[in-house]
Amino acid sequence: MISETEADSAATPDPSDGPLFRNRPFLALWSATGIQLIINSALQFVLLIWVLEQTGSPFASTLLVICLAAPPVATGAVAGVLLDRFDKRRILIVAVIVRAGLTALLLLADNVSVGAVYAVAFGTALAGQFAVPAGAAALPRFVARRQLLSANSAFQFTATSTQLIGLVVLAPIMLKVIGFDASYILSAAALACSAVLLGFLPALTPFDRTPHRVSEEFGQIRTAFATTLHDIRATGDLVWRDRLTALALIQLISGVMLLFMFAVLVPQFVHEVLGRAEEDAVFVFWPTGFGALLALICVPWLGRRFRITSMASVGLAMITVTVTVFGVLDFLRASGSTQDWLLAATLIMAFPLGLAYAMVNAPAQTLLQERAPPEMRGRLFSTQMMLANAVSMLALLLVGGVADAAGVRQGLFLLGGGLFVITLASLWLGRRGPTHPPPELPAA
Repeated sequence: MISETEADSAATPDPSDGPLFRNRPFLALWSATGIQLIINSALQFVLLIWVLEQTGSPFASTLLVICLAAPPVATGAVAGVLLDRFDKRRILIVAVIVRAGLTALLLLADNVSVGAVYAVAFGTALAGQFAVPAGAAALPRFVARRQLLSANSAFQFTATSTQLIGLVVLAPIMLKVIGFDASYILSAAALACSAVLLGFLPALTPFDRTPHRVSEEFGQIRTAFATTLHDIRATGDLVWRDRLTALALIQLISGVMLLFMFAVLVPQFVHEVLGRAEEDAVFVFWPTGFGALLALICVPWLGRRFRITSMASVGLAMITVTVTVFGVLDFLRASGSTQDWLLAATLIMAFPLGLAYAMVNAPAQTLLQERAPPEMRGRLFSTQMMLANAVSMLALLLVGGVADAAGVRQGLFLLGGGLFVITLASLWLGRRGPTHPPPELPAA
């Protein structure tokens, strides 16, 4: 078997090969990911509306969000081990086919019970636990190292724009024009099409490692269990010993957490501070999306002029300041400022918020891809997804609880304080000094 290290070198194109968007494997993964993101964002919103219509309970919607966020927390470590031991191309294709099948199953589930819809949602999120890290781990296999930042910026740009399209364009069409059942069929068909695109990826052969030498009397199950524990422990050792890997993980986890926080605090801010309906949050914070898209265009240019280890830290610092300013706006509202002035200030501050957020994810993901040994990429990105969802759920309970009990201002100040600590840790880990290759893996 060809080792993943050798395959990495063989599959990675030379920088002189030409523009990124003439790289066929990149185009296949990029296109398939865009289709899946549009469907995911639209379908999740449709399911939230369906649950609300069926139950009339916001808590029931929260349970749906938990069903979508829980699988990475429960299975992330084991999923990462499997990603590094099987062909990632095959995993990507199987995962999206499973998601397409489960999406079609919603035709039956929504006629059974809300619990059946929860079960299907959990299953689709479980398949996503394999698909998302596999895609991130596969990218360096067919993109030149110098193009990684541009490739990740393109993916982040696509993620932002396609999710907006899913929410603003496709979801309303599903809800108001074609209805729930047709939405499920359309979504399943689109996911199946993305599986066809993934078929154009090259084979992504796993790293050839000798398994643990465990006595035959314990059997294959014992061997597999011991190997899995070793792989998980090796991942932890790498993060503990390599500060840049730890830096990238912290920054990526913070980015995911911020998405959860914005989803909870932004509608409440729009209602309490600006005196507008919560559903107007998309229209009030549209400059955030515009700022994110603009920044993602500029990130490759910035990456050629500044240290990649510092870009995400600067983005986190900007977000910390912006979140704190939003808390100050609530204080000014209580002091008698007019809501028209507050709305103008919000629109102005929403733009740098988008710029800053875009500066976090693409550089951090590029840094993790550069630092991760090829044979550990699946585990590291799966671990990142697991920790991000776990931290996000805890932050939701803490910050969301404070915001509900004491007001959005206190929730924003609490989030700003937490981000300040994360920013300091990020700056310390990314400090200048000698950088070394990632530590060698302990022998199996």
